Amino acid sequence: MPRVLSPRLAVADPARLSALASYRLGGHAGDADLDAVVAYLARALDAPIAVINLVGPDLQCFPAEIGVGAPFSNVPDELSFCAYVVATREPLEVPDALAHPVFADNPAVAAGAIRSYLGVPLIDADGFVLGSLGVFDDDVRSFPVDGLDVLQIQVRLVRSVLSLRRQVAAHRWDTRLLATQGRVLEAVATGAPLAEVLDLLATAVRELSPDADADQQRLLTDTVDRLTTVATDADGWRRTMTRVARQDALTGLANRGHLLEAGRMALAGGGAVLFVDVDRFKEVNDRGGHAVGDQLLVRLAERLRVHLDDVPGVVVGRLGGDEFAAVLPGLDRQTAEAIGRRLVTALVDEVQVGRRTVRVSASIGLAMAAPGTPFEDVLQDADRAMYAAKDAGRGRLRGAAPAAPSAPAR
Repeated sequence: MPRVLSPRLAVADPARLSALASYRLGGHAGDADLDAVVAYLARALDAPIAVINLVGPDLQCFPAEIGVGAPFSNVPDELSFCAYVVATREPLEVPDALAHPVFADNPAVAAGAIRSYLGVPLIDADGFVLGSLGVFDDDVRSFPVDGLDVLQIQVRLVRSVLSLRRQVAAHRWDTRLLATQGRVLEAVATGAPLAEVLDLLATAVRELSPDADADQQRLLTDTVDRLTTVATDADGWRRTMTRVARQDALTGLANRGHLLEAGRMALAGGGAVLFVDVDRFKEVNDRGGHAVGDQLLVRLAERLRVHLDDVPGVVVGRLGGDEFAAVLPGLDRQTAEAIGRRLVTALVDEVQVGRRTVRVSASIGLAMAAPGTPFEDVLQDADRAMYAAKDAGRGRLRGAAPAAPSAPAR
């Protein structure tokens, strides 16, 4: 038997428990997909009991099971087959649990309900062991030689199903939060009574809190606090529509509409545009969730603001997603390139996603504008230059080719 760190410590790890909670899985609830998995395992391995088993401190949970009968849900971690798999992160086969130095005292073993076990860890995409996928028998037996292969194939299927469901649930929650924010801001903009606006916020908390994980709960709290401040500043309500109509709701930078409007005016006399795109943002968003991705965007937006604060007349905005732009009026190419290189260095960041640290950077495209050049044309040139920076290896600045001089008038 391999040496194991304490199953109790492994099971009670706060990060693991937080990851487990994010899947919102409880006792058996008639899930057709997961039920099909355990039914297949019972047939394929000729086992009377097959389970998807999650484990919390001294507590067993079966989102899908067949043949469990008496649940034996309150099992000490030191005696739990699943807790042992969580602690070792390895498959486990026990031909005779009654002869095993640990599992002989398991309540289900002592009661004669189970005698042998074969299981594999259920590890999510972030590296957290949620529990196990396994089969039990009430008699002493050795399982088929391909039993572990059968379990490993099914555990990959379960992991894919759970990951997809969590992503869908997170997207739906984010959409509901944005819709709530829109309703509240619309109420503020139209001069609705303060009591009505606060009632909208209270309703949002009641509806969104039960479905929120830890990161989403923090985002909800921050959003409600921010919107409450806006709503209660009755004297500044009108001054605040104007601001919201021009600001990006997440970062506080100019939104796309305001950026396009201000950019046209700012570049009337020439200058430069920097088009900024975050490298590896999709990986952060997909693996860490929208809350982690939003936090990263807020940090990078603040760095853009700080590092461009000394540029006269600068306009900084978010075009959407992880794309930003900075309009630098009146600057020559050399100065604009120096600012772009400064931003490349400033926008390097690291994000903790599960057990992994993802290093992000920014690819920046530079385009120059002669007086009278349409702003949209310059923005497109900067966009193309940004993609050239990505093709060159990311985390760097690339400039668009200078525009060809106009032919002399005849």
